[in-house]
Amino acid sequence: MDEQEKPTAAVITQVEQQKKNRSRYNLYLDGEYALSVHEDLLIQYRLLKGETVDKLQLEEILRADEKHRAYLDAIRFISVRARSEAEVRKKLVTRGYEPELIAGVLRQLGEQGYLNDRDFAELWTKERITLQKKGRKWVEQELRQKGIEKKLVADAISKIDPDEEKEQALAIAVKRWKQMSGDPADKKRKLYAFLARRGYPPHLTSDVVKEVTASEPAGEEWEWEY
Repeated sequence: MDEQEKPTAAVITQVEQQKKNRSRYNLYLDGEYALSVHEDLLIQYRLLKGETVDKLQLEEILRADEKHRAYLDAIRFISVRARSEAEVRKKLVTRGYEPELIAGVLRQLGEQGYLNDRDFAELWTKERITLQKKGRKWVEQELRQKGIEKKLVADAISKIDPDEEKEQALAIAVKRWKQMSGDPADKKRKLYAFLARRGYPPHLTSDVVKEVTASEPAGEEWEWEY
């Protein structure tokens, strides 16, 4: 390599901790501000006062810092609640990160066990059925909206306990029925619609309504249309 082609070196003349973000440090090269990095990279690359860095090293450090920023953004996003891979990707896209960098971060998160769409789908399904008292059709739609692939959605839905799902549907149906007034036939229609909106399948909705309204007068004969 000719002398003119050698990377230009500079000396780190000052390392200054940021006041508003104590985990980041400003680096000054040859007396002038050059860049800021996370403390993890400060240690990894031994960016200490008096050390020498060249242009190629600086480019590598900048790329590493950008990836580290994206990684921390993803971790913060995941820490609020479990997320699907598609949700994390969308979040990083809105933060302005490049596709290649995002792919690397997602791969790293997957390897570390922070992202797993199969586990996410099963956990989300369990919580929606037991805590939110939603039906399988509601859950299926939500999982698809979160970018979970069809096979994983089907696998998660298949693990729903039919007895547990019916128990949850009965609980909210009984409560709803007690709050309703008016003609029994009209109340039944409204109860059907209520359960259907919550994502319970037709056969389960029919069974639950019949069980909840068993003591009511038969009234007019009608069939619920889905």
